[in-house]
Amino acid sequence: MTMSRNSRCLPITLIMISLLAAGCWDAKDIDQRSFVMGVAFDLNDTDDTLVMTVEIPVLTSFATKTQSSSDARSLIAATTGTSVTQMATRFETRTWREQFFGHTQCIIIGEDLAREGILPIIDYFDRNPRIDRRLTLFIAQGEAGQIFHVKNPIESLISIALNQILNTLTNTTRVVKRSFQESLRDLESNGDTVLPRVRGTETEVVIAGGALIKDYKFVAWLGENETRAVAFLYNSISGGVITVNVDNILYTYALRSASTSIKPMLKDGLLSFKIKVRSEGDIIEAFHKGPGGTTNFDLPKIEAKLNQVVEEEIRHLLAKLQDFKADPIGFDRLVYRHNPKYWNEHAADWKEQVWPQARFEITAEFNIRRTGILEQVTVYESKE
Repeated sequence: MTMSRNSRCLPITLIMISLLAAGCWDAKDIDQRSFVMGVAFDLNDTDDTLVMTVEIPVLTSFATKTQSSSDARSLIAATTGTSVTQMATRFETRTWREQFFGHTQCIIIGEDLAREGILPIIDYFDRNPRIDRRLTLFIAQGEAGQIFHVKNPIESLISIALNQILNTLTNTTRVVKRSFQESLRDLESNGDTVLPRVRGTETEVVIAGGALIKDYKFVAWLGENETRAVAFLYNSISGGVITVNVDNILYTYALRSASTSIKPMLKDGLLSFKIKVRSEGDIIEAFHKGPGGTTNFDLPKIEAKLNQVVEEEIRHLLAKLQDFKADPIGFDRLVYRHNPKYWNEHAADWKEQVWPQARFEITAEFNIRRTGILEQVTVYESKE
């Protein structure tokens, strides 16, 4: 028995029609999901379990035109368990709605838990195909869950506020902004990275400085100047200001562009790195603490001071990283790409022996392009 060409195509056509008619097999209405905007993890004080805290928007409160001060804009809920999957499932049994992490803005890990290790926490989200890889991973100074309990009169959702603040602070070089995907890439390479630090007060959240992660564990806080040096080495500077003191005048330099090149060098078996930072920008303020008056710009002197400040900050940071035997910048990857033979011979001893002994040649080249609309700048006496 033979079949015509049209007859052979008929079953395939029927299958395609049935699939299209069926729609999305896993589609759910909005009111059947709990949209987790932020999630935090802490150690449980009473036993060895974990505490998972979530921030979920109350959608009905956003839909109404009128709202009283007593109407809640978000639900803050917490549960305990031994794994992320277990805790997420427990939330579903309490609300009957599926936990949906597709719109999650931030994951916050408490300081004590981060010291024990962040890998068990991020593994769940790394495996979740619906996670937005642009979300941010934070380390909290103190308890992470308390961040969502901050009563900010302006912000409706702390999770969204955190990301907005981080985007603003990136332009001040006070923090390093790394997406979840970028942080995962760093961690999967050698277990080290730098994550933004967050803490909460009664009425606001504060993001400043960073948390040094080594072998998936939090080991030390980094100050704002150290974090700025990290941003230069990550080559992720998108803006910001640097203030330097030259002859008792505080000059504020606004970065318009910046780039960093790092080149490993091997001579007589000794490993060193040549680091060069280049930047162009403007002087946007000249602040004098003494008697008022006018001053002329000594551009070479200001540029030299900027070079000195940035070089010293980077040198200080690298010394600290070597003390902790941590390589969050990825100098190991540079050695692997440029000197594969040397890397293969020393890979096993990189963090413990090779990296702490590496040397650096650091140079900065800052160029001031503009000094404002005036050739002379009027400076004002401080009222202090």
